[in-house]
Amino acid sequence: MEISLPPGYLARLRRNPALAGFTPARPAWHPLEQGSFRGRSAEVARDGLHLTYIEGGLPTEGRATPVLRLRLEGEGAAELGARLAETAPALPAFWSLEQEADVASGFALPDPPSIAEETSLPHALAAALRGGLALLLHHAPSCRPDAPAHGVHQTRVATRRMRSIIKLMRPGLPDPGLPERFERELRDLAAALGPARDWDVFTGGIGAQLAAAMPGEKRLRPLLRRAEATRRDAYAQLMPHLAGPGFRAMAWQGVALIETLEALPRADDLHGFAAQVLTRRHRRLKRAGEHIEALPPEELHALRLLAKRLRYAAELLAPLWPGQATKRYTRRLSRLQDALGLANDASVAAALVRSLGVRNWAGGAAEGFALARGAGSRDLALESWAGWRKCKRFWPSEG
Repeated sequence: MEISLPPGYLARLRRNPALAGFTPARPAWHPLEQGSFRGRSAEVARDGLHLTYIEGGLPTEGRATPVLRLRLEGEGAAELGARLAETAPALPAFWSLEQEADVASGFALPDPPSIAEETSLPHALAAALRGGLALLLHHAPSCRPDAPAHGVHQTRVATRRMRSIIKLMRPGLPDPGLPERFERELRDLAAALGPARDWDVFTGGIGAQLAAAMPGEKRLRPLLRRAEATRRDAYAQLMPHLAGPGFRAMAWQGVALIETLEALPRADDLHGFAAQVLTRRHRRLKRAGEHIEALPPEELHALRLLAKRLRYAAELLAPLWPGQATKRYTRRLSRLQDALGLANDASVAAALVRSLGVRNWAGGAAEGFALARGAGSRDLALESWAGWRKCKRFWPSEG
């Protein structure tokens, strides 16, 4: 296990009480080369725990990006990491130094751990959680108002996917409350991300489209300025949350849950369980949309949530049955969820306009424009529904 810390934090780290006994006054530093990483390391062992301090730099875009990590090995490593995070900005690091260098240089993110070779449910869920938590920790620092909007979006998606994974867990963990506590923290994080995400979508979507549709319309400017100010206020509330001890504690709860799952005995139960989950969610969605053409808006919204739950499970479990049928099913399910979400997105945008308190021509124009964007969404939903219904399931019918 490795811990990532801010560069330049080494002096304060060595004074942290959680590392008492692991901080010699004069550590024996040795040169360290690991892939493109160049730096130094120092090792300390005590009470069955082995700590390695790693300090150096990664070459990214013609410059060296400073790096500070702790590598923990032995029983109690996760507990020590969690204690350290109470008073230090210490977060688990799931990617190697080489992978971090590739990402910083603009290469694609590392592939998440695959469940394709797994047969045991707990170990497959642990791998999925490990990948989800790695993505969350990667995107969270870019949740800033001056950064691309995908930071908040991807962080929020990671929280939702991990919550979906937790809902697949069976009873039987040594601490059954652990997944519940982690899921609750993820739910709170998703709620904290929500306002920033909503205003990102509004200012970059409806707001930008409205301005483009009426270029030079001065009456729109106060509304758009207020929307941008509200977006920045949402980020101002979000950023301390992501930098605080509560966020770090949540991350280490995730590590504890992953390690708990990895420690459970292996069993050949994954494929059968996966088929049961997918069959149950597929039937539930199919039954709920039986009369989709007559469903009122609130029931269409509920149908979208069922489609999202099935999509998360299908994308997680798809590697167990690779092939074109799997790709076709998940693609059509994704289109269905997106189509069902159009009307909801329009309603959210209209509600955001009303929340600005602009009771004039600009407010009415923006609200009407938002609702007009949702026009025709039912026709698209019916078309996507028909496409999904025709698509054969990719998992075995039995089970």
